[in-house]
Amino acid sequence: MRSYFISCCALFVGFFVTQAQAGEINFNILVGEPSWVGEAQNLARTLDHENGVRILPVLGKGAVQSVQDLEDFPFIDAALITADSLAYVKGQNLLAPGDSKITYIAAVKPLPILLVAKRSIANVTALAGKKIATGAADTASFASGELLLGAMEVPFLRVAQTQEAAVDALLAGRADAALFVGLPLNIEKLGNGFHALPLVMPMELAHVYKPIHLAPKDISNLVSQNQSLETVSTSLILAVNDAAAAPDRRKALKAFEAGYFHQPLGPMALEDLADLPREAAAADLIKKLAPTITPTGAKP
Repeated sequence: MRSYFISCCALFVGFFVTQAQAGEINFNILVGEPSWVGEAQNLARTLDHENGVRILPVLGKGAVQSVQDLEDFPFIDAALITADSLAYVKGQNLLAPGDSKITYIAAVKPLPILLVAKRSIANVTALAGKKIATGAADTASFASGELLLGAMEVPFLRVAQTQEAAVDALLAGRADAALFVGLPLNIEKLGNGFHALPLVMPMELAHVYKPIHLAPKDISNLVSQNQSLETVSTSLILAVNDAAAAPDRRKALKAFEAGYFHQPLGPMALEDLADLPREAAAADLIKKLAPTITPTGAKP
């Protein structure tokens, strides 16, 4: 499977490199999950040909797998993954010891964690022994489930489904609950028979998640009107592997970052993440641009 992935990615990247303008260098972004393709497309539309860089999105097999692929494949320059997927991979010792130094360029946006259950299930404790749909072992929702439900000591039966398929599993009765990282596109299909359960952040995961409150309009009315849902969020991040980067890839990274931090950015891009170091050149750029940075981003 690994060799198949390498071959597909190499062909994908090779095709687009031939379309680049003369003298441009490619910057390959591994997109951990299909729901984040739009973020990569926005980067490509905004930054293509800036500073002589061509942005090439490559679709990965899931956020957890993409952390490992970022370590293993030298032609991957950055990866769109979740911060908690990286924390999970590190906690499970799935990276080669001492071989990788994964840092991040910026946090792109927050992703709420949403735990949806049948209305007959009143709270998280009542999920013990129930069937919960999360992603397969290489996905972001798998990592979130392992971290959050594990910290809450909730034993459950896993139903491996993609985010959109998890909605259908709820409707068909194949799952009693589902854990989502961000909102699935078809969440509106869930009607009055379902509701979102509050998630109180375990203190041991305070370095991984942030507490947030969501209004009914934010989550397709899965909470009662005039109420808000207490839950947690992780960050969608642009991660890089600093270990032994080749000179041409280091040049591509610096050129990409120069363009990235001179575009209008969301406020999360400038926030520091707990327990995760920012890539050194990106950190230097932020310091240099500090006088020009506004709440909505850096002025060109």
